[in-house]
Formats: sequence, C-alpha cells, structure tokens
Amino acid sequence: TAEAEAEAEARTMGDRGVLEQETTLELIDDHILGLDDDDDDDDGLGEELMGALHKRALNQNWKFFVPVIILIVGLLFTFGYFMGILTSEKNNRFVEAQYQSTPQLGNGTLGMTTGLRGSVFTGGERVRVEDELKRLDESVLKEANNEKSTRLELDELKHKYNQMAAQMDTRLAKIKRRESELEERAFKEEKALEKETELVGALEEKVIGMDKEGRDNPTNELRHEIEELKEELTDLRLEEKFHEHSGHPEGGQKDADKMLLDFDVDGFSNEVDRVVKMLEDYWKGPDVLTHTLLLRPGDEIYEAGVEFVAEKISRALVWGDKFVIGAMGSSVTAGHDNCNFDSYERQMERLLKPVFKKAGVDFTVRNGGEGGTCGDSFENQIWCVRHILGDDIDVAHYSWTYFENEPHKVLKSHEMWIRWVLMMNRSPAPQFFNTGGRDDQECANALDSSGHLQRVYGKFGVNIACLQNGITRRGYPGKKWGEIGDGMHKTTRYGETASDSRKKSLGVTFRNWHPGPLGFQVVSDAFAYHYLYALKRALGFIKTHLDEHLFDAAKIRQSDSDTKQKIRELLANRWPKAPKILTINELPPPRYCDEELCNVDEPPGCTNWELPTFGRGQIRILEPEHDMNPFRNRFHAGEAQWRKWTGDKRYLIPRDERAMAKCEHLDVCAGVEGRPKTGLLTLRMPRMTVGRIMVCSPDGKEAGKQLMENLDFWLEDKQFHDVKQVYGKCVLLQERWQGAVHDAKGHIHVGVKVKEGSQQSSRISHVMAL
Repeated sequence: TAEAEAEAEARTMGDRGVLEQETTLELIDDHILGLDDDDDDDDGLGEELMGALHKRALNQNWKFFVPVIILIVGLLFTFGYFMGILTSEKNNRFVEAQYQSTPQLGNGTLGMTTGLRGSVFTGGERVRVEDELKRLDESVLKEANNEKSTRLELDELKHKYNQMAAQMDTRLAKIKRRESELEERAFKEEKALEKETELVGALEEKVIGMDKEGRDNPTNELRHEIEELKEELTDLRLEEKFHEHSGHPEGGQKDADKMLLDFDVDGFSNEVDRVVKMLEDYWKGPDVLTHTLLLRPGDEIYEAGVEFVAEKISRALVWGDKFVIGAMGSSVTAGHDNCNFDSYERQMERLLKPVFKKAGVDFTVRNGGEGGTCGDSFENQIWCVRHILGDDIDVAHYSWTYFENEPHKVLKSHEMWIRWVLMMNRSPAPQFFNTGGRDDQECANALDSSGHLQRVYGKFGVNIACLQNGITRRGYPGKKWGEIGDGMHKTTRYGETASDSRKKSLGVTFRNWHPGPLGFQVVSDAFAYHYLYALKRALGFIKTHLDEHLFDAAKIRQSDSDTKQKIRELLANRWPKAPKILTINELPPPRYCDEELCNVDEPPGCTNWELPTFGRGQIRILEPEHDMNPFRNRFHAGEAQWRKWTGDKRYLIPRDERAMAKCEHLDVCAGVEGRPKTGLLTLRMPRMTVGRIMVCSPDGKEAGKQLMENLDFWLEDKQFHDVKQVYGKCVLLQERWQGAVHDAKGHIHVGVKVKEGSQQSSRISHVMAL
C-alpha cells in the first residue's frame, strides 16, 4: 500500500507540473503572437523569444523532475535494502516495471535506473549511486547556465538595436540640419542675385535714358560695357558652379591650404614604377610601346617634348588639379564599330586615372570624335578645337587617317591645328594618332614626310602614334578585317575574364577600317607609357626644386606649419595656379599654312552645335528683341524662330554589345534649323582680327550648296552676295576684312534668314570666325 501511494503521488505531481508548464507556455505563445500581429517591424523578435522561452520551459521541467527522481531512487534504495535479502533479482524486475510505467519521468531517468539496476540493491555500491546523482545535478546546472547565456545574448541584441536606432536618429538630425543650411544658402544667393539684377537694370535704364539719338550715340559704348559685365558675371557664376562641383575652387584660402604635395611622394613614385613594369611585362619589354610613337626616349626632340608635358603634370601635382586630354577626329576617334567602352580614350583613362588619383589629380580623357554622317572633315573641325575640346585641356589629340588624301591640304591643316592648339588657354601639347604607319617612314609620312613639323614643334610635345608600327616588329601580319590577335595577344587585358563571345570581340585588332578593341589597346598603352614617362620626369622636377632649397619632398606631410607655408610659396612661384601660356613670338615661323591664318594670338572663334562638345562656344545667338540686336526692327510679332535640331543616335556597335549602356557612342549630328517664313537668326561674333567668317551645315558632305541656295546672310546692314562653298559642308561668307570696320555696338553681328519663297528648311551646325 505504501509503495502504491508513493507511486500515485509521484505520478500526480508530475502530471500537475507538466500541465502548469504547458498552460504557461500557451499564455506566453498567445502574448508573443499578439506582439507580432501588432508590430510588423520587430523582424521576427516574437518568434525568436517564443523559441527561447520554450527552451527555458523545458529546462524548468528538468528542475521539477530532479526532486521526483531523487525521491523515487530513495524509495527504491530503501525497498532494496529490506527486500534484497529475499531475492535481489525479483526486486530489480519490479523496479524496472515501475519506471517503465511512468513515462513523464523521461527516457533519461529510465536509462539511469536501468544502469543502476545491478548495483542499487546489492548494498555494496552506494558511492556509485551518489556519483550518478552528482552528474545529474551538474547537468541541471549546465542547463541553467545555458538559459542565462541565452538571456544575455537577447539583452545584447536589444542593446545593439538601441545603438543602431540612436545612430539613425543622429544621421537624420544631420541631414535635416544640412537641408536647412542649403535652403538658407539658396535664399541668400537668390537675394544677392535679385540685388545685382536691380543694380544692372537701374544702370541700363539710366543709359537708355541718356541715349535718345540713335545707334551712333557714344553711350552705346557704355551699354556695350554693361553687356560685357553681364556676360562676365554669368561666366563667373558658371565657373564657380563648376569648381564647386569639381572640388577645385579658384583662388582664396582653400587653394592656399590645398596647394601642397598632399600625398606620399615616394609611395606614389613606386606606384608609377609598378604600372610601367606591368606594361613592359605585358608587351615583353618597352619596344612595342616606344616604337608605336614616332619620337622616342633618348631622342633630343622627344626629351624636350616630354619636359613640355611634364611641366603641365608638375603643376597638376602641386595644386591637386585636373590633367585633361582632349581627342578630336573622325569615326576612328569616336570608336565606331566598337563598344564606346573599348575606345582608346576610355581604355587609357581607366589605366591612368587610378594612378593620378593617388596624387590627388583628376586624370580625364575627352572623346570629341565625330563620325562622317554629318559631313565633317579635318578641314572644318580644326576651326572649332576650342569648343569641341575645351580651353582647359593639357594635351590635344588629332586623328583623321582616312580623310587625309591630299598632302598639301594635310600639311597645311596639321600646322594650323598645331599652332592654334598652342595658342589655347593652357597651351596644350598637340599630338596625332594614325591607324597605319607599319614602319618609321610610313609613320613619319602620316605627320610630315619631310620631318619639318616634328623638328620645329617637337619641343612643344608634338608626336604621332601609329597603331601598326610597334606590333609589326613583334609579328603582326598587317591589317585584316575581323582577325583576332595583335601578334602577341588574343584579347585585351580586361578581356581575359570576359564571357567567351565578349572575349572574342575584344580580341579584334581591326573591325574593318576601324580599329577593334585590341588595336585600340595598342594606342592606349603607348600613349599611357609616354605620359607615365612624363609623370616620372615631373616628380623629378619637383624633388629637384625642393632639394635645391633644402626641403625633402618625402617629408612634407610631417613638416610643421611654418615649413609647409614656405613650401607652398616655393611651389606656387615655380608652378603658378594659372598655367604658363605661349605667345605667337615663341613659335617658329609657319611653313605650310598662311601667315594670315597662323600668326594669330588666339585660335578661331566657333560655335559647333554637333555633339559632343566640351568647351564653350565663342559665337552666341541673340534674342530677336535684345537691345543689342541690330536686326530687331526686322522681326514681326508671332514670327516663327529658329529652333534646335538633333539627329538620331548612332548604333555602330557589335550586335551582341548594343544592349550594354556603356557602349553607346557620344557623337550626334545637330544644329539650329530655320524653316520657310522663319524669322532672322542673329549671331553675335567674337573678336576677329582677320575677318574670315564661315557657316556649315550638318546635312552631309556637300551640304554647303544647299546653304547657298536657301539662305541669305548679312553682316550688320550689309548683305553678302559673293558666298562660296568650302570644305563641302560649309560656305565662306567673307575671307578677310576689306578696309576699316564700323562697329557702333561693340560687337559684329551676322544675320541669317531663309530666302523668300524657299520651301526647304535649312540647318546650321557650325559658325566659325577668325
């Protein structure tokens, strides 16, 4: 009876404990699921917590089972002690049967009692029972520690969440403060602009009130000055905006602080050496790289040209400025029949930009190539070098291989372009690129077979890269359309990891007459090797200059403020922020081009509406009602005006690569269009010393004829009657000034109008003046 009562009591206590645990878990489950329903942003925290609490409940079950187990084991031990004398085996079977009929105690307890079956009731091994009980206590303690660890992890997660929330709040506060600052700044700038506009307007009203006697009144000079001030103000705002975005503000304390070699000079020099070695290893020595260029290291003229370029790089290094290369030319330059990403300009920029960036210099290559669809050639495009490439370039590239069939025109244009480039704001180094030149003589012929241009202009950086000259020396068999390989490689460096189809495309040296990506890599690497050579020379210039004044270039960053200021002044005097420019007196006398065109202090003025352009046009359209428009009396209310026109994009890209955004080309035909009965177009011309004026059309190689047939032209109040077609797509309005020029308004204006009775629209792509 006692044994049965003990068994029933143990079973009842076990059932009650299990029931209480299950009830508690159900309540917790309901509570957590309610949390999940109320808050969708807790990222499943409820589910995780519920799982942890289940685990804890199980651990609590163990805590409940331990006393029960101890009680039962004690009863068994007592029972065995009194009954073991009669029959130990019978009692063992009885205990086993009793534990098997109590499932809520779990398999672990059953296993334990079964393991003790042969020893508990012998009366001789009590120590073993105590050890097993001790092990059971340790297991319970371990589970309790695990529960504590889980709780600590949960607390840590909550702490991290609170930290992240605090960080987000801080960032949001900063963003709001920045927005407030920007709004306040915009408000101040708007008020300043309103004030400036009021002042200019008041001055204009005063001048207009003074001027009641017509266009020849002297007050027109003052009005002209006001107009110029307006333009300068606009230009300054544009430049300020540009420098604000580029991170290179002009002047002021920021320049003084920035103007320092703020980089590891020795480390940077090592990086340049690394890239040079990479190129030499790739081409198995410098031979291909140096022989792609006509003038090479060791040649006296070449070394002088390298120094010319190195001076420009030195200035960029000292000031942390940009270094810009601008390329103009035909469809070869534009990269047609290829992905734009694979043009030589893009390949060279990707190779050198990271190198220059380590010295704080923004290395950029501009692709101003224009395909033949618009009818352009070197003859008309060189007149627009400033607008196409921009006045801020350090090196200019020229490439019209397949257009240069008449040697006298080619030599004349080469020299004109060289001299005009050198007269730009930064006196950039003029350089050429030709797809041919299988040996030195062919390469020289592509520039000047006599060698004159190389000899007299080489010290200004003039050189030519001939695609086939270097690789022919290493086994290239010559141009074959669509062939894979350059004699040494089967694809470009970056093509090694591309897909099979892309890799094959990148291995083409010539698509047709256009080079392929592998051919462009030859040109890119040769030019890059040349500029790295000049970069090393620039670093040498800077180190030598500092050494001469007892400063160590490698220790500038560790110098005190006084020493840094002395170095700033030293470097600024040697390499001023504004680049040194050449004058016409520093150039040799022209041989091939007319002195009238080539002995000028600045390049021609031009506005080119075709795309792309990277500079500012020098010729502007005046609104019909503008006070300075000499033709405003010819306009009628409601009369249609000239409008901008843009042609279709070009898709001269391999079919498999057309879907890639990076492959799209930049060049597009464009212009301004006048339709029948459209009003007069007024063009304000720049300063002109020669007086040559030309207008071109984007409508093909012979579009100049259509301009002559459909348009009338005026210079102020004088109509042009002797208009001539030039360069195929252009017309020459006048060749030079004839006698003195009467300039009442401070500027010369050209008027253009569709002829009366014409039923055809006309477009203008370029206006050029010298």
